[in-house]
Amino acid sequence: MGTRKHVVYWHETEAVTPEPPLRDAVDCDVAVVGGGYTGLWAAHFLKEAEPALDIRIVEAEYSGYGASGRADGFVTPTIGKDIQALVQEFGTRRALEASQAVGRSILEIGRFLRRNKVDAEYEANDYLMVATDAAQLRRLREDRELATTIAGREQPEILSAARAREVIGSPAVLGAMRVGGALVNPFKLARGVARVVKERGVTVYENTPVLRVLPGVRPTVVTPGGRITADKVIIAANAHQFTFAPFRNKTVPIWSYALVSEPLTDEQLGRVAWAGREGMVEAKTFLTCARFTADNRLMFAGGPALYFLGRDTRRRRMNDPRAYRALQEEFRRFFPMWGDVRFTYAYGGTVDVTRDYAPHFGQLPGGNVFYGYGFNGNGIAATHTGGKVLRDLVLGKDTEYARLLYVDDGHRRQRDFPPEPLLYVGARATTRLMEWKESRP
Repeated sequence: MGTRKHVVYWHETEAVTPEPPLRDAVDCDVAVVGGGYTGLWAAHFLKEAEPALDIRIVEAEYSGYGASGRADGFVTPTIGKDIQALVQEFGTRRALEASQAVGRSILEIGRFLRRNKVDAEYEANDYLMVATDAAQLRRLREDRELATTIAGREQPEILSAARAREVIGSPAVLGAMRVGGALVNPFKLARGVARVVKERGVTVYENTPVLRVLPGVRPTVVTPGGRITADKVIIAANAHQFTFAPFRNKTVPIWSYALVSEPLTDEQLGRVAWAGREGMVEAKTFLTCARFTADNRLMFAGGPALYFLGRDTRRRRMNDPRAYRALQEEFRRFFPMWGDVRFTYAYGGTVDVTRDYAPHFGQLPGGNVFYGYGFNGNGIAATHTGGKVLRDLVLGKDTEYARLLYVDDGHRRQRDFPPEPLLYVGARATTRLMEWKESRP
Protein backbone atom coordinates (compact mmCIF):
# COMPACT_ATOMS: atom_id res chain seq x y z
CA MET A 1 0.00 0.00 0.00
CA GLY A 2 3.02 2.28 0.20
CA THR A 3 3.82 5.00 2.69
CA ARG A 4 0.92 7.05 4.03
CA LYS A 5 1.15 10.43 5.69
CA HIS A 6 -0.89 10.68 8.86
CA VAL A 7 -1.55 14.36 8.26
CA VAL A 8 -4.72 16.06 7.07
CA TYR A 9 -4.61 16.39 3.27
CA TRP A 10 -6.53 19.67 3.28
CA HIS A 11 -4.03 21.29 5.64
CA GLU A 12 -1.35 20.97 2.97
CA THR A 13 -3.39 22.85 0.36
CA GLU A 14 -2.82 26.29 1.88
CA ALA A 15 0.05 27.71 3.93
CA VAL A 16 -0.77 29.10 7.38
CA THR A 17 0.89 31.83 9.40
CA PRO A 18 -0.92 31.76 12.77
CA GLU A 19 -2.04 34.99 14.38
CA PRO A 20 -0.27 35.94 17.65
CA PRO A 21 -1.69 34.45 20.86
CA LEU A 22 -3.47 36.47 23.52
CA ARG A 23 -0.88 37.94 25.92
CA ASP A 24 -2.87 40.51 27.86
CA ALA A 25 -6.14 41.34 29.59
CA VAL A 26 -8.54 42.88 27.09
CA ASP A 27 -12.12 44.08 26.98
CA CYS A 28 -14.61 43.75 24.09
CA ASP A 29 -18.24 43.52 23.10
CA VAL A 30 -18.29 39.85 21.99
CA ALA A 31 -15.73 37.11 22.64
CA VAL A 32 -15.95 33.92 20.57
CA VAL A 33 -14.40 30.68 21.81
CA GLY A 34 -13.46 28.58 18.78
CA GLY A 35 -12.06 29.51 15.38
CA GLY A 36 -13.99 26.94 13.36
CA TYR A 37 -16.98 27.47 11.10
CA THR A 38 -19.51 28.18 13.86
CA GLY A 39 -17.45 30.86 15.57
CA LEU A 40 -16.24 32.40 12.31
CA TRP A 41 -19.72 32.62 10.76
CA ALA A 42 -21.13 34.06 14.00
CA ALA A 43 -18.43 36.75 13.98
CA HIS A 44 -19.06 37.42 10.28
CA PHE A 45 -22.81 37.89 10.66
CA LEU A 46 -22.47 39.93 13.86
CA LYS A 47 -19.97 42.27 12.21
CA GLU A 48 -22.20 42.54 9.15
CA ALA A 49 -25.21 43.46 11.33
CA GLU A 50 -23.32 45.77 13.75
CA PRO A 51 -20.01 46.93 12.19
CA ALA A 52 -19.00 48.85 15.33
CA LEU A 53 -18.89 45.72 17.50
CA ASP A 54 -15.50 44.84 18.96
CA ILE A 55 -15.30 41.06 18.41
CA ARG A 56 -12.41 38.84 19.55
CA ILE A 57 -11.99 35.16 18.58
CA VAL A 58 -9.75 32.78 20.54
CA GLU A 59 -8.60 29.53 18.93
CA ALA A 60 -6.49 26.78 20.52
CA GLU A 61 -4.55 26.06 17.31
CA TYR A 62 -5.34 28.12 14.20
CA SER A 63 -8.57 28.80 12.33
CA GLY A 64 -9.65 25.70 10.47
CA TYR A 65 -7.31 23.32 12.28
CA GLY A 66 -10.08 21.27 13.91
CA ALA A 67 -13.19 19.60 12.55
CA SER A 68 -13.92 22.47 10.14
CA GLY A 69 -10.62 22.10 8.31
CA ARG A 70 -10.56 18.32 8.21
CA ALA A 71 -14.16 17.70 7.09
CA ASP A 72 -14.81 15.76 3.90
CA GLY A 73 -16.08 18.88 2.16
CA PHE A 74 -19.72 17.94 1.49
CA VAL A 75 -21.97 21.02 1.65
CA THR A 76 -25.33 19.36 2.28
CA PRO A 77 -28.82 20.37 3.47
CA THR A 78 -28.55 17.87 6.33
CA ILE A 79 -29.60 18.87 9.84
CA GLY A 80 -27.83 16.64 12.33
CA LYS A 81 -28.33 12.96 11.49
CA ASP A 82 -32.00 12.00 11.72
CA ILE A 83 -34.56 14.15 9.90
CA GLN A 84 -37.31 11.65 10.77
CA ALA A 85 -36.72 12.21 14.50
CA LEU A 86 -36.84 15.98 13.98
CA VAL A 87 -40.18 15.71 12.17
CA GLN A 88 -41.58 13.55 14.96
CA GLU A 89 -40.44 16.02 17.62
CA PHE A 90 -41.11 19.36 15.91
CA GLY A 91 -43.58 18.64 13.09
CA THR A 92 -43.25 19.08 9.34
CA ARG A 93 -43.58 22.89 9.35
CA ARG A 94 -40.63 23.53 11.65
CA ALA A 95 -38.55 20.84 9.98
CA LEU A 96 -39.26 22.51 6.63
CA GLU A 97 -38.23 25.92 7.98
CA ALA A 98 -34.92 24.55 9.21
CA SER A 99 -34.30 22.56 6.01
CA GLN A 100 -34.98 25.61 3.85
CA ALA A 101 -32.63 27.75 5.95
CA VAL A 102 -29.79 25.24 5.57
CA GLY A 103 -30.58 24.87 1.86
CA ARG A 104 -30.21 28.62 1.43
CA SER A 105 -26.85 28.44 3.19
CA ILE A 106 -25.51 26.13 0.47
CA LEU A 107 -26.13 28.83 -2.14
CA GLU A 108 -25.06 31.69 0.15
CA ILE A 109 -21.69 30.08 0.87
CA GLY A 110 -21.04 30.02 -2.88
CA ARG A 111 -22.00 33.68 -3.16
CA PHE A 112 -19.80 34.58 -0.17
CA LEU A 113 -16.80 32.91 -1.78
CA ARG A 114 -17.33 34.67 -5.11
CA ARG A 115 -17.98 38.07 -3.53
CA ASN A 116 -14.89 37.89 -1.32
CA LYS A 117 -12.64 36.21 -3.89
CA VAL A 118 -12.03 33.14 -1.73
CA ASP A 119 -10.81 30.18 -3.79
CA ALA A 120 -12.22 27.32 -1.74
CA GLU A 121 -12.64 25.00 -4.75
CA TYR A 122 -16.43 25.24 -4.52
CA GLU A 123 -18.26 22.93 -6.94
CA ALA A 124 -22.07 23.19 -7.08
CA ASN A 125 -22.54 19.68 -8.45
CA ASP A 126 -24.92 17.97 -5.96
CA TYR A 127 -24.23 14.58 -4.43
CA LEU A 128 -25.63 11.11 -4.88
CA MET A 129 -27.13 9.27 -1.91
CA VAL A 130 -26.52 5.64 -2.86
CA ALA A 131 -27.88 2.31 -1.65
CA THR A 132 -25.84 -0.89 -1.71
CA ASP A 133 -28.39 -3.31 -0.20
CA ALA A 134 -32.12 -3.76 0.31
CA ALA A 135 -32.15 -2.00 3.69
CA GLN A 136 -30.53 1.11 2.22
CA LEU A 137 -32.97 1.10 -0.72
CA ARG A 138 -35.77 1.11 1.83
CA ARG A 139 -34.16 4.04 3.61
CA LEU A 140 -33.89 5.96 0.33
CA ARG A 141 -37.59 5.44 -0.34
CA GLU A 142 -38.51 6.52 3.20
CA ASP A 143 -36.29 9.60 3.01
CA ARG A 144 -37.77 10.56 -0.36
CA GLU A 145 -41.34 10.17 0.95
CA LEU A 146 -40.52 12.24 4.01
CA ALA A 147 -38.82 14.95 1.96
CA THR A 148 -41.86 15.08 -0.33
CA THR A 149 -44.15 15.47 2.70
CA ILE A 150 -41.99 18.20 4.27
CA ALA A 151 -41.52 20.20 1.07
CA GLY A 152 -45.05 19.68 -0.22
CA ARG A 153 -43.78 18.76 -3.67
CA GLU A 154 -42.47 15.67 -5.41
CA GLN A 155 -38.77 15.01 -4.84
CA PRO A 156 -36.27 13.63 -7.38
CA GLU A 157 -36.93 10.02 -8.31
CA ILE A 158 -34.85 7.14 -7.06
CA LEU A 159 -32.53 6.00 -9.82
CA SER A 160 -32.29 2.33 -10.74
CA ALA A 161 -28.95 0.55 -10.43
CA ALA A 162 -28.24 0.98 -14.13
CA ARG A 163 -29.05 4.70 -14.15
CA ALA A 164 -27.18 5.33 -10.91
CA ARG A 165 -24.07 3.64 -12.30
CA GLU A 166 -24.22 5.95 -15.30
CA VAL A 167 -23.63 8.79 -12.83
CA ILE A 168 -21.10 7.02 -10.57
CA GLY A 169 -19.91 3.74 -12.02
CA SER A 170 -19.63 1.57 -8.93
CA PRO A 171 -20.81 -2.05 -9.15
CA ALA A 172 -21.82 -1.86 -5.48
CA VAL A 173 -24.54 0.73 -6.17
CA LEU A 174 -28.07 -0.71 -6.42
CA GLY A 175 -29.94 2.59 -6.50
CA ALA A 176 -29.47 6.27 -5.77
CA MET A 177 -31.14 9.63 -5.22
CA ARG A 178 -29.68 12.95 -6.29
CA VAL A 179 -29.59 15.58 -3.53
CA GLY A 180 -28.82 19.26 -3.93
CA GLY A 181 -25.48 20.31 -2.52
CA ALA A 182 -21.91 21.23 -3.29
CA LEU A 183 -18.30 20.24 -2.66
CA VAL A 184 -15.66 22.49 -1.15
CA ASN A 185 -12.12 22.44 0.18
CA PRO A 186 -13.12 22.74 3.87
CA PHE A 187 -9.78 24.10 5.02
CA LYS A 188 -9.65 26.83 2.38
CA LEU A 189 -13.24 27.73 3.28
CA ALA A 190 -12.35 28.13 6.97
CA ARG A 191 -9.20 30.10 6.19
CA GLY A 192 -11.15 32.28 3.76
CA VAL A 193 -13.85 33.15 6.28
CA ALA A 194 -11.12 33.91 8.84
CA ARG A 195 -9.43 36.27 6.39
CA VAL A 196 -12.68 38.09 5.65
CA VAL A 197 -13.62 38.62 9.31
CA LYS A 198 -10.12 39.88 10.09
CA GLU A 199 -10.34 42.33 7.20
CA ARG A 200 -13.57 43.62 8.71
CA GLY A 201 -11.96 44.33 12.07
CA VAL A 202 -12.41 41.10 14.04
CA THR A 203 -9.36 40.25 16.18
CA VAL A 204 -8.29 36.59 16.09
CA TYR A 205 -5.94 35.11 18.69
CA GLU A 206 -4.47 31.75 17.65
CA ASN A 207 -2.45 29.24 19.65
CA THR A 208 -4.66 30.38 22.53
CA PRO A 209 -6.44 27.52 24.31
CA VAL A 210 -9.25 28.51 26.64
CA LEU A 211 -8.92 27.24 30.22
CA ARG A 212 -12.39 28.25 31.37
CA VAL A 213 -15.22 30.73 30.89
CA LEU A 214 -16.26 32.59 34.03
CA PRO A 215 -19.98 33.46 33.94
CA GLY A 216 -21.41 36.77 35.06
CA VAL A 217 -22.98 39.97 33.86
CA ARG A 218 -19.78 40.42 31.86
CA PRO A 219 -18.32 36.92 31.47
CA THR A 220 -14.58 36.34 31.20
CA VAL A 221 -12.64 34.00 28.91
CA VAL A 222 -9.48 32.80 30.67
CA THR A 223 -6.46 31.64 28.66
CA PRO A 224 -2.85 30.75 29.65
CA GLY A 225 -1.55 34.16 28.56
CA GLY A 226 -4.39 36.53 29.26
CA ARG A 227 -8.12 36.99 29.56
CA ILE A 228 -11.00 38.62 27.71
CA THR A 229 -13.88 40.27 29.53
CA ALA A 230 -16.86 40.79 27.25
CA ASP A 231 -20.48 41.83 27.22
CA LYS A 232 -21.32 38.52 25.51
CA VAL A 233 -19.41 35.27 25.06
CA ILE A 234 -20.09 32.58 22.45
CA ILE A 235 -18.78 29.04 23.09
CA ALA A 236 -18.46 27.30 19.73
CA ALA A 237 -15.90 24.58 20.40
CA ASN A 238 -17.49 21.79 18.34
CA ALA A 239 -15.97 18.40 19.30
CA HIS A 240 -14.30 20.06 22.32
CA GLN A 241 -17.54 21.56 23.62
CA PHE A 242 -17.54 18.90 26.33
CA THR A 243 -14.41 20.45 27.89
CA PHE A 244 -16.58 23.28 29.26
CA ALA A 245 -18.45 22.36 32.44
CA PRO A 246 -22.02 23.19 31.30
CA PHE A 247 -21.62 20.87 28.29
CA ARG A 248 -19.65 18.05 29.90
CA ASN A 249 -22.35 15.43 29.28
CA LYS A 250 -24.03 17.07 26.29
CA THR A 251 -21.67 15.88 23.54
CA VAL A 252 -19.23 13.09 22.81
CA PRO A 253 -16.32 13.27 20.33
CA ILE A 254 -16.64 10.52 17.72
CA TRP A 255 -13.74 9.83 15.38
CA SER A 256 -14.16 9.81 11.61
CA TYR A 257 -11.41 8.83 9.17
CA ALA A 258 -10.39 9.46 5.57
CA LEU A 259 -8.05 8.18 2.87
CA VAL A 260 -6.86 10.49 0.08
CA SER A 261 -5.08 9.15 -3.00
CA GLU A 262 -2.37 10.51 -5.19
CA PRO A 263 -3.81 12.37 -8.24
CA LEU A 264 -5.50 9.90 -10.58
CA THR A 265 -4.23 9.61 -14.14
CA ASP A 266 -6.51 10.13 -17.12
CA GLU A 267 -6.42 6.39 -17.72
CA GLN A 268 -7.52 5.66 -14.14
CA LEU A 269 -10.26 8.27 -14.30
CA GLY A 270 -11.52 6.72 -17.53
CA ARG A 271 -12.27 3.39 -15.85
CA VAL A 272 -15.18 4.75 -13.80
CA ALA A 273 -18.15 6.75 -15.05
CA TRP A 274 -18.13 9.89 -12.88
CA ALA A 275 -18.25 12.79 -15.32
CA GLY A 276 -20.25 15.12 -13.07
CA ARG A 277 -17.84 14.83 -10.12
CA GLU A 278 -20.76 14.51 -7.72
CA GLY A 279 -20.09 13.50 -4.16
CA MET A 280 -21.19 10.01 -3.18
CA VAL A 281 -22.73 9.22 0.22
CA GLU A 282 -23.94 5.81 1.34
CA ALA A 283 -27.46 5.75 2.80
CA LYS A 284 -26.67 4.61 6.33
CA THR A 285 -25.79 6.20 9.69
CA PHE A 286 -22.14 5.10 9.76
CA LEU A 287 -21.73 6.07 6.17
CA THR A 288 -19.06 5.75 3.55
CA CYS A 289 -18.53 8.71 1.25
CA ALA A 290 -16.31 9.49 -1.71
CA ARG A 291 -15.41 12.49 -3.85
CA PHE A 292 -12.75 14.03 -6.05
CA THR A 293 -10.54 16.89 -4.92
CA ALA A 294 -9.74 19.79 -7.24
CA ASP A 295 -6.56 18.05 -8.41
CA ASN A 296 -8.36 14.73 -9.07
CA ARG A 297 -7.33 12.91 -5.95
CA LEU A 298 -9.91 10.48 -4.67
CA MET A 299 -11.11 10.90 -1.10
CA PHE A 300 -12.72 7.85 0.49
CA ALA A 301 -13.97 8.51 4.01
CA GLY A 302 -16.27 7.51 6.85
CA GLY A 303 -16.25 3.90 7.90
CA PRO A 304 -16.36 2.93 11.59
CA ALA A 305 -17.36 5.70 13.99
CA LEU A 306 -14.97 5.11 16.89
CA TYR A 307 -15.35 6.37 20.43
CA PHE A 308 -12.42 6.08 22.85
CA LEU A 309 -12.77 5.78 26.61
CA GLY A 310 -12.69 9.09 28.47
CA ARG A 311 -13.52 11.17 25.38
CA ASP A 312 -9.99 10.65 24.11
CA THR A 313 -9.16 13.16 21.35
CA ARG A 314 -5.38 12.77 21.40
CA ARG A 315 -3.62 12.97 18.05
CA ARG A 316 -2.38 9.37 18.28
CA ARG A 317 -5.97 8.20 17.72
CA MET A 318 -5.57 9.46 14.16
CA ASN A 319 -3.39 6.42 13.43
CA ASP A 320 -5.89 3.70 14.42
CA PRO A 321 -5.30 0.84 11.93
CA ARG A 322 -8.82 -0.58 12.33
CA ALA A 323 -10.32 2.44 10.63
CA TYR A 324 -8.04 2.31 7.61
CA ARG A 325 -8.47 -1.45 7.15
CA ALA A 326 -12.25 -0.98 7.14
CA LEU A 327 -12.04 1.93 4.69
CA GLN A 328 -9.73 -0.03 2.37
CA GLU A 329 -12.15 -2.97 2.35
CA GLU A 330 -15.07 -0.68 1.58
CA PHE A 331 -13.10 0.99 -1.19
CA ARG A 332 -12.43 -2.37 -2.84
CA ARG A 333 -16.15 -3.19 -2.62
CA PHE A 334 -17.17 0.07 -4.28
CA PHE A 335 -14.36 0.38 -6.83
CA PRO A 336 -12.63 -2.94 -7.61
CA MET A 337 -11.47 -1.49 -10.94
CA TRP A 338 -9.22 0.94 -9.05
CA GLY A 339 -6.97 -1.72 -7.52
CA ASP A 340 -3.86 0.26 -8.47
CA VAL A 341 -4.98 3.53 -6.83
CA ARG A 342 -2.53 4.40 -4.07
CA PHE A 343 -3.71 6.29 -0.99
CA THR A 344 -1.01 8.64 0.25
CA TYR A 345 -2.90 10.34 3.10
CA ALA A 346 -4.64 8.63 6.03
CA TYR A 347 -6.02 10.79 8.83
CA GLY A 348 -8.90 11.31 11.20
CA GLY A 349 -10.68 13.86 13.31
CA THR A 350 -13.50 14.18 15.81
CA VAL A 351 -17.07 15.36 15.34
CA ASP A 352 -19.45 16.45 18.10
CA VAL A 353 -22.35 14.02 18.54
CA THR A 354 -25.41 14.84 20.65
CA ARG A 355 -28.01 12.49 22.15
CA ASP A 356 -30.67 13.60 19.67
CA TYR A 357 -28.26 13.80 16.70
CA ALA A 358 -29.19 17.44 16.13
CA PRO A 359 -27.61 20.87 16.71
CA HIS A 360 -28.22 22.96 19.82
CA PHE A 361 -28.07 26.75 20.15
CA GLY A 362 -29.03 28.92 23.05
CA GLN A 363 -28.01 30.94 26.10
CA LEU A 364 -26.80 29.55 29.41
CA PRO A 365 -28.88 30.56 32.43
CA GLY A 366 -27.56 33.29 34.66
CA GLY A 367 -25.22 35.04 32.27
CA ASN A 368 -24.45 36.37 28.83
CA VAL A 369 -22.91 33.13 27.57
CA PHE A 370 -24.26 31.71 24.31
CA TYR A 371 -23.50 28.42 22.58
CA GLY A 372 -23.79 26.53 19.31
CA TYR A 373 -22.73 22.93 18.73
CA GLY A 374 -23.92 19.46 17.72
CA PHE A 375 -23.58 19.19 13.95
CA ASN A 376 -22.90 15.46 14.05
CA GLY A 377 -20.54 15.55 11.10
CA ASN A 378 -22.86 17.55 8.83
CA GLY A 379 -21.90 21.12 9.62
CA ILE A 380 -20.57 22.97 6.58
CA ALA A 381 -23.92 24.45 5.55
CA ALA A 382 -25.58 24.12 8.95
CA THR A 383 -22.88 26.18 10.70
CA HIS A 384 -23.48 29.00 8.23
CA THR A 385 -27.15 28.95 9.26
CA GLY A 386 -26.03 28.64 12.88
CA GLY A 387 -23.97 31.81 12.54
CA LYS A 388 -27.18 33.68 11.81
CA VAL A 389 -28.88 32.00 14.77
CA LEU A 390 -26.09 33.14 17.10
CA ARG A 391 -26.12 36.64 15.63
CA ASP A 392 -29.79 37.06 16.45
CA LEU A 393 -29.55 35.44 19.88
CA VAL A 394 -26.60 37.65 20.86
CA LEU A 395 -28.29 40.80 19.55
CA GLY A 396 -31.57 39.83 21.23
CA LYS A 397 -33.57 39.87 18.02
CA ASP A 398 -36.75 37.84 17.63
CA THR A 399 -36.30 36.56 14.07
CA GLU A 400 -36.99 33.45 12.03
CA TYR A 401 -33.45 32.28 12.81
CA ALA A 402 -33.86 32.78 16.56
CA ARG A 403 -36.99 30.59 16.36
CA LEU A 404 -35.53 27.70 14.34
CA LEU A 405 -35.72 24.25 15.89
CA TYR A 406 -31.97 24.55 16.45
CA VAL A 407 -32.69 26.80 19.44
CA ASP A 408 -33.13 25.39 22.94
CA ASP A 409 -36.15 26.81 24.70
CA GLY A 410 -38.69 25.71 27.27
CA HIS A 411 -40.01 23.03 24.91
CA ARG A 412 -36.67 21.51 23.99
CA ARG A 413 -34.36 20.04 26.60
CA GLN A 414 -30.80 18.89 26.00
CA ARG A 415 -30.42 15.25 26.97
CA ASP A 416 -27.28 14.18 28.81
CA PHE A 417 -24.98 11.29 28.04
CA PRO A 418 -24.19 9.02 31.01
CA PRO A 419 -20.81 9.32 32.78
CA GLU A 420 -17.93 6.95 32.14
CA PRO A 421 -17.62 3.99 32.03
CA LEU A 422 -21.32 3.75 31.14
CA LEU A 423 -20.73 6.14 28.25
CA TYR A 424 -18.10 3.89 26.69
CA VAL A 425 -20.26 0.78 27.07
CA GLY A 426 -23.31 2.60 25.77
CA ALA A 427 -21.46 4.00 22.76
CA ARG A 428 -20.35 0.53 21.69
CA ALA A 429 -23.84 -0.92 22.24
CA THR A 430 -25.49 1.92 20.30
CA THR A 431 -23.13 1.38 17.38
CA ARG A 432 -23.96 -2.33 17.23
CA LEU A 433 -27.70 -1.62 17.54
CA MET A 434 -27.67 0.89 14.70
CA GLU A 435 -25.68 -1.46 12.48
CA TRP A 436 -28.19 -4.25 13.20
CA LYS A 437 -31.22 -2.05 12.53
CA GLU A 438 -29.78 -0.78 9.26
CA SER A 439 -28.91 -4.28 8.06
CA ARG A 440 -32.55 -5.45 8.13
CA PRO A 441 -34.01 -5.75 4.61
